[in-house]
Amino acid sequence: MRINFFLLAAGLFFSQLSFGQTLEEEKAAIRTVCNYYLDGGTNGDSVMFSKAFFPGGQMQYMRRDTVIVVSLKDFMARMPNTGKKTDRTTKIESVEVYGNAAVAKLTIEYPTFFFHDIMSLLKTKEGWKIVGKIFYRQDKPKTSQ
Repeated sequence: MRINFFLLAAGLFFSQLSFGQTLEEEKAAIRTVCNYYLDGGTNGDSVMFSKAFFPGGQMQYMRRDTVIVVSLKDFMARMPNTGKKTDRTTKIESVEVYGNAAVAKLTIEYPTFFFHDIMSLLKTKEGWKIVGKIFYRQDKPKTSQ
C-alpha cells in the first residue's frame, strides 16, 4: 500500500514538472506567433505579419459606439509589404494558455497613442494561430510646451 501511494505521488509530481515545461514551451510558441504580428507590422513585412493569423478569424473593434467586424484575411491584405520600419515599440504584456486555447495581451506604442490588442489564439495543425483580435486605441496625454 505504501509503495502504491509513493508511486502515485511520484507520478503526480513528475507529471506536474512535465506539464510546467510544456506550458512554458506553449507560451514561447505563442510569443513567437505574436512576434510575427508585431515584428511584421513594425518592419513592413506582410509575409511575416500574415504567418500569425488564421485567415478565417475576425478582428472586432469599436468606432463611434458601433462594433466593426473585419475578417483577418482582409486585415492581412491591408498590410503593405514596404520593408520600411515604423516608429513604434511593441510589448507582449501577458500570455495565458488553456489547453489548445490562449489569450495574449499586446501593447503597441506610437509617438502619440497606444494600441492595446487582445488576441485569441487556437492551436491548429499548423501550430498556434491568432483567430480573433480586439483592440483599443488610447491617445497619449498632450504635453504643454
